[in-house]
Amino acid sequence: MSPRTDLPAASPGREPRADPPARWLAVLIGVLLLVLAFAIGRDLWFRWGENNPENSWVAAALRWLASYPVNLVAVALGIAVSLAGLWMIIAALSPRVRTHARVASPASVWIRPVDMARKSTHLARTHAGDGAINSRATRRRVRVAVEDDGTGTELKQRIEASLIDEFSPLQVQPRVTVALLPQQADPTSEDEQ
Repeated sequence: MSPRTDLPAASPGREPRADPPARWLAVLIGVLLLVLAFAIGRDLWFRWGENNPENSWVAAALRWLASYPVNLVAVALGIAVSLAGLWMIIAALSPRVRTHARVASPASVWIRPVDMARKSTHLARTHAGDGAINSRATRRRVRVAVEDDGTGTELKQRIEASLIDEFSPLQVQPRVTVALLPQQADPTSEDEQ
């Protein structure tokens, strides 16, 4: 049986991104609207089902708002609510933050910056041994600080070369920075003296 050739070519999946900033706010507003719908439904039941319009929560709330005096606090509260609404509109329309780096592959393969930092620490450990190592990574940059083992710039160049080689399969290669930390005194040798 021969493979089918009339199928469309596979395309990579969508890029993983962070949650939109307005997601939880939308959930909260949805819950508040459900509570409001319950109150309105209750009032409609008492108005039309029980024929008792005096037992209305919405009418009491509207009467209280109508009797509230307009002062500086009310104006400030109105401005604050307007600014919060403007922020919600901007947050809803802003693009989601990119969180992964893409591997150059026809398949949809992505790597997180934390995984890049862990891999950087592992590679630095293979060259520097048991010295102190600190790695930080973003999608576009990898920073490694490693304790000098006495070889100085040779160690720095070895680590940079291995990191550049390791991250070469990424679609956008991150900028690699290696910093040498001064050698720390061995605490066991100080205790012996």
